[in-house]
Amino acid sequence: MDDDGIGAARHPGPPDGRPRLRSALNTLFVLVAVAGIGLSLWSVVTGVAVRARSESRERIDEACGGLVDPDRVLELHGGTVRVKLSDRDRVSTDERASGCTVYRVEASGKVHGHVALTLDLYPAGRSTDDRRVELDDEPFRLRRGGADDIAAVADRPVPHPLGDGRLGEYEADTVTARALCTDGGELSSAEVSAAAQYPGPVTPQDRRALAALARQAVGRAAAELGCATELPALPATLPVPKAALGPVAEAGGTCAWYGRFVAEQGRGPLPDRALASPAGEASAHDACLLALGEDEVRRIWPAYEKTSQRPRAMELVLGLSPLWMKTETVVGDGTRWLWTDSPLSERIDPAAPGTADGPVWWATSVCDGRPAVHLLRMAYPYDRIAGDRLEALLHAYAEESAARRGCTDVRHPEAADFARR
Repeated sequence: MDDDGIGAARHPGPPDGRPRLRSALNTLFVLVAVAGIGLSLWSVVTGVAVRARSESRERIDEACGGLVDPDRVLELHGGTVRVKLSDRDRVSTDERASGCTVYRVEASGKVHGHVALTLDLYPAGRSTDDRRVELDDEPFRLRRGGADDIAAVADRPVPHPLGDGRLGEYEADTVTARALCTDGGELSSAEVSAAAQYPGPVTPQDRRALAALARQAVGRAAAELGCATELPALPATLPVPKAALGPVAEAGGTCAWYGRFVAEQGRGPLPDRALASPAGEASAHDACLLALGEDEVRRIWPAYEKTSQRPRAMELVLGLSPLWMKTETVVGDGTRWLWTDSPLSERIDPAAPGTADGPVWWATSVCDGRPAVHLLRMAYPYDRIAGDRLEALLHAYAEESAARRGCTDVRHPEAADFARR
């Protein structure tokens, strides 16, 4: 007993640290266990993603004929690891025309468009192929009835050249690459188009990725078919194609010829707006879209109504059927199956200049041994309004287009072909 009779209080000595050590070890064990579970889950998720990507690569490789690097396809539009392809669409170098369409599958299971690849093969010499390629005769179709000024913006840009145009051309969401065969074999040329299938604008990065896919695919197809060719490199940049029309004097490019024409000969009832692209010296396809703005329609329409036997209401033209014309050049194998649009449909002969049913005229030339057609198309009834200017317009356009490419033997329709319109 201590002096107080109840015993002295015991003062604790220094702690031995065992409870704290045990607690720390328990915490460490928990953390290791959680980390292990996390790593296991991550491993499972990663394994699933790796397998999905591997399966997607195999599907793309099979459906698209091995013509493109599947990883490039998967990286488009922010990237995806799971894709679906239609069993009916397959690229084949044994067919004149074929294609594959890749759909992206989201984590939720929803399926969206991704990219489509088409391959067109053009045999050497004359072909019995009954293919039909119709010209688009309504550049403002999507704006009908819903725009204050229907002729201010076109539905789509005109084709832009890849570099100088030898490799191909592109628009807002599609890139076309072309391989010309130089060995005189069974194939004259091959063409591949890569088109974005997702909604919304295509970024410059994706547009260049589409260009890389198209170039790679056409190069591989040419090699597989024994087509000796040399593909130009992709240009460093692909300027964003525009669809808004602007003043003729500022157009330049593929519409520069028209600016010079109206400066020399006056505009009169001819278009005051233009949509151009850079002018490629070797482009196999380019165009210039011209249209009359609302104020100019109101200016020229009264004179037309006084002389026309089939007058149309000016309001109909302003809201549904704008007055436009389009010049367009196609060189090489793309001229083989050209037809005017339905219902007044007629074949455009690349071997002889002429006119077709509907307001369509074309001149012809020869570009490095390949045929070319230089087209002038107009909306009805614009061909009646500007009828006395049509021959001079086509002559000016075809001569400039042929000279830019170094084409020879330019031939024009007879004067009577314009007079009878």
